[in-house]
Order: sequence, then C-alpha cells, then structure tokens
Amino acid sequence: MKTITAKEAAEWCKTHGVVIADWGLPDVRRGTPGTVDFPIPKDAGERTAMVKKQMSAMLNTSTCLVWLHDWSVWPSGQWHHLFERFRLSYGCADPLIAKPAHLIDNTESDSAVSIAVYAVLMLWDCYVITADGRWLYYSHDECGRMKE
Repeated sequence: MKTITAKEAAEWCKTHGVVIADWGLPDVRRGTPGTVDFPIPKDAGERTAMVKKQMSAMLNTSTCLVWLHDWSVWPSGQWHHLFERFRLSYGCADPLIAKPAHLIDNTESDSAVSIAVYAVLMLWDCYVITADGRWLYYSHDECGRMKE
C-alpha cells in the first residue's frame, strides 16, 4: 500500500478514465449512466458485510485507489487514533489530510477492504476506484453509489 496526495489521486483517476469534478474529487453524481444507488445500513455488522461483498466483486484488477474525504462530518462518532495506527502499520506517518488516498495492488486487497470498512463505519466519504475505471462511493450521508 502506498499513500498519495489528493493531487496525485486525481491524476491517477484521470489516467484510468475516471472524471474529476470541478471540486477536485471523482465525479460520482447521481444519475451517472451505469450506476446503482444503495443505502448504507445502520447496523455495523451489516455495513461491514456490505462493503466486503461489494469490494470482493471489484478487486480483481491489478491496482485500486481508496480515497478518503470528509472524515470530520460526524466527529462524535469517530476515532482517528485507530486509523492513524492502521496507516502506521504500513509505514505511513503522514497525516490523513496530507495523503488521503491509498494505492493498493490486488495482493493487498484486504487492506483496501479494511480502509473502506473503517470509512463506512465512521461515515467518512470513501471512493474506491479500480484500474479499469469501475468505482464505489460511500457517503457520510449513509448512502452509496456503484459503477460496475
């Protein structure tokens, strides 16, 4: 796993056919052709199972990008220390604000799933983008969107 800046993540997305919106993040707006919307369950176990199932269908490419955003929307329900320690286990001491995106190859797919599960549990915005241009978006608004 390699952590990268938002600028580097945007360049990676463009290289892999994902449009970057004017606000600097992947364009995952409602109504995008070929997308499916879904709710994020209230139950933590159901959230974890949903992310694992959705991501298992996507992580067969050589690399994916997991890009986090809006991680401070619900501060009372978050615990940053846990995520910081997770990133330290991969040698990343940079703060999340400096390097919010994670490039992960398919041999480390559990790491990609772990980041997305954490984001969904904490209700952070999370973009999971594969090298072939498919994506998942989990929103802090407890809904998501998928392009298969």
